[in-house]
Order: sequence, then C-alpha cells, then structure tokens
Amino acid sequence: MATIKEIAKEANVSPSTVSRVLAGSSKISPETTKRVLEAIKKLGYVPNANAKGLVAKKSFTVGVFVPREPENAFLNSFFDQVITSICTVVNSFEYDILLAISNPEKERDLLKRLVESKKVDGFVLLSSREKDPAIEYLKSIDFKFVVIGRPIGYENSVNWVDNDNLKAGFDATEYLIRLGHRKIAFMGGPNDLVVTVDRFSGYKKALEKYGIQPRSSYIKFANYYKKSYRENAYEILNQDDRPTAIVCMDDLIAIEVFRVAESFNLKVGKDLSVVAFNNSNASEICQPPLTTVDINILHLGRLAAEVLMMDLGESTKTYRRIIVPHQIVERSSCSRA
Repeated sequence: MATIKEIAKEANVSPSTVSRVLAGSSKISPETTKRVLEAIKKLGYVPNANAKGLVAKKSFTVGVFVPREPENAFLNSFFDQVITSICTVVNSFEYDILLAISNPEKERDLLKRLVESKKVDGFVLLSSREKDPAIEYLKSIDFKFVVIGRPIGYENSVNWVDNDNLKAGFDATEYLIRLGHRKIAFMGGPNDLVVTVDRFSGYKKALEKYGIQPRSSYIKFANYYKKSYRENAYEILNQDDRPTAIVCMDDLIAIEVFRVAESFNLKVGKDLSVVAFNNSNASEICQPPLTTVDINILHLGRLAAEVLMMDLGESTKTYRRIIVPHQIVERSSCSRA
C-alpha cells in the first residue's frame, strides 16, 4: 500500500502538505488539494483512521446507542433496519460506527467513558424515554447527538427524527373502529418509552372521539421480553368479555398475540382483528399476513444519520426536528366486527 511519502512525491508536495489535505485543511490551495487527491486515487492510498483522527482531532466514528440489556437488544427487527440505514449514510462520509449497548443503570458510565476517551464524535440515540438519562447527560456536556424519538422536554433544543406517533396510534385505532369494533385492546411496550406513551395517547383519543370507554383490563404494557408479551396477550384474551380487536405496539407483540389466539382456538382475521406497527418482514409472512402501520424505518435511520453528519460539519448550532410520515398497510389480520 502507498505511503504518505510516496503520495507526496507523486504530487510534488511535502509529506506535511499531504497530511493537511487528508485532515481537510482549508489552508491548502484548491490546485494543490486536487493534485494530492489525484495522487491518492492513482496510488490507491487508504488513510489510517487513527492517524487521520490524531491530525484532525476527531475519531471519525459515530456511536449508535441502544439503552437496553444486550441479550434483548435486537429482538425487535426495528433495530436491525434502522442501524443498517444509519451505517449506509455514516459510511458514505468515511466515518465508522461504534455500537454501544448498555443496561439502563450503567448507560451514563458507558456514555461518559466513550465521550472522555474521544472514541466517538457524536451519537445516534435509538430511543427516547421520559426523563431520558442519555439525553440529559449529552445535553449537559454539549455533545453532539440526534435522537430517533420525541425528546420530551427538549423538543426545541436537540436534534430529533420521529413519526407523529400520537397520530399513528389514533389512525390504527380508528381503522379498527371503522371496521365496527368497539371492544379494542392496547398492548404496549415499556411505558417509559415516549413512543409507547404517544401511541397509547392516540389510542385513547380515538376511543374518546367515537364515545368508547377504555377498559383497564384491555390495556397492558410490557418490558422487552417475549414472555411478558405472551403473558399479557393471555390475560387480555382469557376474559369472558374479551376484545374483538387489539392494537399492538409493534409486529413482534402481534406475533405473540397470534400464538396465544391460536391456543384459544381464535382465528386472527376472523374472530380477532389485530393491527400493529413497523411493517417488518415478519408481518408479510406470518399467517394471516399482518395489517400494520409502516413507520418508514429506513427513512428514520437515514434522516437521523444525515442530521448528525450535518451537525458534525457545522460550527454554528441549528436544531432540526423532522417528522416522517406513516401509512397503514392493509393485509388479512383484520375484518369487520
């Protein structure tokens, strides 16, 4: 592989000039910069990331932060898809990705360690919670980051990308109501997640609009474990006056509902209508195929990464808030009441 000295000889400049070009210095003339870049391309030079970082005082690495137990971090396909789209954007800027996963009680220590060791230049936070310690810490030290999710209390003072989850929850519930359902349950994820709070609020608003009284026995929240989803589905369906329809927080929960419904000899799409969120690959292949709200996961990840990369390249602070549209994808898991 070519060295900086060889690049310098080819471009007829000093090695220090090559180093400054690699560091993105604006003090080098356009003509010289062009000559150096052409030499780099001709000789196939690949800069060492560590050396490049030392010169530019950057790590050229973006941290992707997942605040949950490592063993449960990727049960939901949302994270696979969103990280894929983040990587595509970040890598196009010749930055690397550092995946940071932590139990909630240790997350501040992890973030502090990564920041103080200068291993990352910024973070993409993959969720937002009420009184979110990650947001509060990074905001307190003025470190660059973007959130996928609505940052409660910081809506106008941090970068974030999200769906209108209140409207999405409303739309999913209203879809069932228009099919004639009035006994509609809600199965959510952890109730400190802002996405859960917003979709549940939308569910309640739809019931209120149509004069339907919410029933506490029809409303369940769960942690990240499949077992808790299954237990909640069992409790909801094992009632004398069971619901005829369920709004599920995501496709993974809906699949557990399918399994429990089968144990009660209930046919999804006939005896029980189910609508969920995410439009994952599983939603198309499960039986029956799942009606779900497509939240455009790849678009969320791409926009979040682009916002962070813009922020890393700017000297002045501009906060960006982007709402990604959603749409209901109708399949076979819902029918008229």
